[in-house]
Parts: sequence; structure tokens; C-alpha cells
Amino acid sequence: MVELTVKLPAKEKLNGTNLLDWKVQMKSILQLKRLHLLVTQDKQDAASLELDKKDPYRRSDAMAILTLNCNVKIVSQFSDEADDDPCKFWELLEGFYQPKTIQNQSTYLNRIFTTLLSLEKLKANLTTLYENSRVLCSLIDDKKIKPSSLLDSVIATWAIINLPDDYKLAGEFIIKKCDQIEKSTPSLKQTIEELRL
Repeated sequence: MVELTVKLPAKEKLNGTNLLDWKVQMKSILQLKRLHLLVTQDKQDAASLELDKKDPYRRSDAMAILTLNCNVKIVSQFSDEADDDPCKFWELLEGFYQPKTIQNQSTYLNRIFTTLLSLEKLKANLTTLYENSRVLCSLIDDKKIKPSSLLDSVIATWAIINLPDDYKLAGEFIIKKCDQIEKSTPSLKQTIEELRL
């Protein structure tokens, strides 16, 4: 079994603004400790229940890993309500720091489309655009619906169109190349029609 520390450095603990990165790290740690299902599923499968019989402290271990890797204020705010249930604790954190509401999605869309791409701060602006796009996709993403590639295309096209003047020619070139690739690639409708013949 892989041994791994269960505690992140202080700067990487959940602080309320880094939920997406924190979730990735926590899922990895919990997966290595074979505790991931305790956080992601309300109903446990037979294999997980069998492991619970062998190790009755699994739920407490998962909860300890989560709370060790959160800011103390966050732990004190949510741990009592979670009642030592790691799945409930995870849901409370997601619901508070990343609510999947239309208003929250609109806020991130607004942040994306009001980002000014300036030559002096282009790298920082593109990083901000990327982070806001990532958060927006995670707000849209649920178990039934995945964010469409259309959203990615719209944001990328908007970013290319709004590049500073020094990059305009490169942006126009990229858009032309993408159009050429799209035209040379058969659409789903064309492929289905060809298969019917």
C-alpha cells in the first residue's frame, strides 16, 4: 500500500478561496488511503461496507484527513453540523464555498467576459481567465451534465478576439486555423448520414 502524508502544508489547506485545488489534493490522498468513497457517495457499495467491518475507524480517518487539511475557522464552522460524517462535511464545504446557483454561474460568466486583456499584465489576465473558467465549469458540472465544449470554445474565442493589439494577428491566425480544421472534420450529422447509406 502506498504511504503518503495526510496533512498538506499550511498554505495549501482549505482557506475558502482554493476549494477546487484542495478537492483535487484531498481526493488523491483519500484515494490512496482507500477512503475516497466515504466522501463521494451517500450510499456505500458492498465492498466499502465490507471494508468498514474490517476497519470501523475508516469514517473517522476520512473525517480526520479532511479536517486536518482545513483552516481552523472552517473546521469549527462545519464539523459539528457534519456530525463526524465525511460525506456530509464535503457537501457542506461545496455548498458553502461553491454553490451551484444561477447567480454564482452568472457571476463567473461576468468575471470572464469583463476581464481586460492588457499587454502589461497578459499572463496574469489569462491566468485569471483560466481560473474563472475552471470555477464556472465546476459550477455547471454535476453528475448528470458536463460543461459543453461550446462553452470552452466561446471563452477561448472571446479571449483570442480580445487579445492586445500586439497579438491580434496571432489570434486571427488561430481562429482561421480552427475554422479550417472544423471544416475538414466531418460533423456528427454527416457521419450519421454516411453510416445510414
